[in-house]
Formats: sequence, C-alpha cells, structure tokens
Amino acid sequence: MHVARLLATVATWATASADWASTTVANRSAGEQLASQLEARLHPQNYSLESTHLEDIRSFFWWDGALQEEDEVRATIDSDVPFSVLLDGLSADHPYDLPMIVSSAHLDSQEDHSSHKHAMALALVNGTTMEVAHGLAKSIVEVKFAACAQVAKLKADSDSEFTIILKTLGATKEQIEIEFGGLDWEWHPIQANEKYLKWIEDNVVVRPHASEL
Repeated sequence: MHVARLLATVATWATASADWASTTVANRSAGEQLASQLEARLHPQNYSLESTHLEDIRSFFWWDGALQEEDEVRATIDSDVPFSVLLDGLSADHPYDLPMIVSSAHLDSQEDHSSHKHAMALALVNGTTMEVAHGLAKSIVEVKFAACAQVAKLKADSDSEFTIILKTLGATKEQIEIEFGGLDWEWHPIQANEKYLKWIEDNVVVRPHASEL
C-alpha cells in the first residue's frame, strides 16, 4: 500500500514543509497536559502550535536489560516552530526521565536511508489481528533489529489494519527487509534528543549477516 495511506495514522507527518515532533506519554491526559505546557512556553516567543494528534499505541522496547511492553499514547505536534524549539520545550516538561522526542521534518529525500545513522521505519500490517501485529513488533525488538516498535490501529474503528513504527539505525535496513520482508517498509531519517539517540545506539545490534541471531 502506498505510503500516503500509511502516514494517515499521523497525518501531520505528511506535510514535509512543516515542523513537527512526536513523543510518547503514559496516557491521553498526560499528552494534553504536555501540549498545553508546550503552548505556554512558546507563547512568549510568538510561536503557536497548529495541532496535536493523540494516538493509542502499544510500545515494545528495551529498558534495564529487559524487553518491555506498555500501552502508551503517541503525541504528534504539528507547527511552524523549528524542531529545535519544540525539542527544548517538550524536554523541559516531559514526564519521562528519558523521553522519545523525534522528527523527520526537512530530512526526507529519495536516497537510501541506510546512509543516515538514525532512522524510522514504517509498515502497514493488514488483514490480521492486533495480537499478530503485536507479535511482529515484539519479535523485531526482541532480536534488537530496533530499539523500539510501536503498534497502532490504522483507523480508530479498524480491527484488522495496523501500523508498526520502528526507531532504529539506518544500518539495520537490509537485515529488517530480509528477515521481515513480507512487510513494505518506508524509511525516514530522524532527529531527536541526544539521550534518546544514544539509547537507540545502545539497544540495536547491526549484524553483518541478517541470519546471525
């Protein structure tokens, strides 16, 4: 399926000329509060947010040497505010000790994204169940092809179409597409807070041969 439909899950991402940031929080109340705090920080600088999109997700990630699985909310903030300003504002009030604050705004091109150190990979899983989508995402993180995988419904009322979004290293592109080649992956370079990028590096294993599990 074409990437345009996949990106409909986070519709604000599709506007390449806009700046946006995506982060995760524990629940919708926390997402709304974080967006309000960000708005308050931006107002004195004559900046404003265009929209905030909240989406229920299941996250799989490595923490303290163990594979974790949690229900979270992904907050995607669309604006004309430079990502560096969004990053500073979100970092100041984020409830997580090590938040994920990422964007691919202004980084995309048609080139091979394996040349970018940090990357986001997106795939659509359709005609299946949520349990199967969760299992796929978990297995990718379990073998450390990605540090984090997030699963969401493509549409709120859909029970058979899901998206998987990975945070990983560009160098894993080949091994992911070999081992999980049944999915049509779309790759995007990302920028993020430095501690999160370091966390990705510490929790992804790039194997010379994809079969080395």
